[in-house]
Amino acid sequence: MRTLRSQVRWIMITIVVLFVISIFGMYGFEGARRGRPDRGEGGDYVVAEIDGKALMRSSLDQSVRNLVSRMDVRDVKPEDIPRLYQAALDSLATNQRLAIEAESSGLKATDEEIEAAVREVSDQFPTKEAFMQYLDQSGIKMAEFRSNLADQIVQGKMVERASAGIEATDEEALDFYDKMKTLFFHTPAGFKVDFARVKGEEAAGRIAEAARAGGEWKAAVESVSSADVQSSSTETGPVFMTESSFKDQYAPIALLDIGVVGGPFPLTSDDFFVAVKREKVEESTVSFDEVSADVKHFVLEDKRRAALDAFFKDLRARASVVVHDAELFHVPEAPVASSDEPESQDAPAEAEGEAK
Repeated sequence: MRTLRSQVRWIMITIVVLFVISIFGMYGFEGARRGRPDRGEGGDYVVAEIDGKALMRSSLDQSVRNLVSRMDVRDVKPEDIPRLYQAALDSLATNQRLAIEAESSGLKATDEEIEAAVREVSDQFPTKEAFMQYLDQSGIKMAEFRSNLADQIVQGKMVERASAGIEATDEEALDFYDKMKTLFFHTPAGFKVDFARVKGEEAAGRIAEAARAGGEWKAAVESVSSADVQSSSTETGPVFMTESSFKDQYAPIALLDIGVVGGPFPLTSDDFFVAVKREKVEESTVSFDEVSADVKHFVLEDKRRAALDAFFKDLRARASVVVHDAELFHVPEAPVASSDEPESQDAPAEAEGEAK
């Protein structure tokens, strides 16, 4: 079951809540911000209207910065900027529509829920006094802060309601297992192997000699300079290699008996490896009974994710958006090579190669 969790974790982290509403009132619309807006040379202006509310250019820019920060984007190219503007606009439109529908939903936040939310936020500060000082410096009254939290709690209830009552059946879990059996639950035949990839045949040879002399694998690898060792299994322990991977440069491993040190084997002129087969691993498949609970949980979370995706898409579709500066969201077309440009001399050869 731990194997299943580790294999599907990369899928589950893609379950992303599309709305992010600031608890400090920086909601992104005209009149909602208390901070100083970013102003370009031409001054701030209305870039769009969302359900009748003006969205300022400075607020959209701030939303893009927040989006880039949340996504941890390190290299933003010029051609990415229109798409980021569009993503920020869609997020703001979804937020605004969610707020409107939450207000008319009849759902309420209890005093206990609000108090718990206040504690959760204030606990992020070193002291209660530091939290109150931050609110005061931000120009936010406690009553306004609690009101914002109450709105978010109601909106959270709206989101929870969108995926409430969803269940995963045994049949759905078994169907997922059958379809993904080979990818997630099957282990081909192979071996657990200790290895060291080393710069230079001499250094690799010293590791092989130390290991053949009966020394522990870690000690054998550490018998040479760490600068010469490019990678090894000393920290992770023996790694699993399938029998089908023993080919090309790694073909010599297939001929080794269990426990026999092999190498140095060349990878390049100055790149060698030493290897030891430690244990044979037989081909196996984890049965459905062993992982049924985990599979059912995964199927349930996937169905909830799909329900939330549909919920947010529906919110965005119902939001009324009027764009006043379409140029911000325009993605330039990729340049087309001019027919006047001379063809590369290699082009006929490449075409001929492709035809073959």
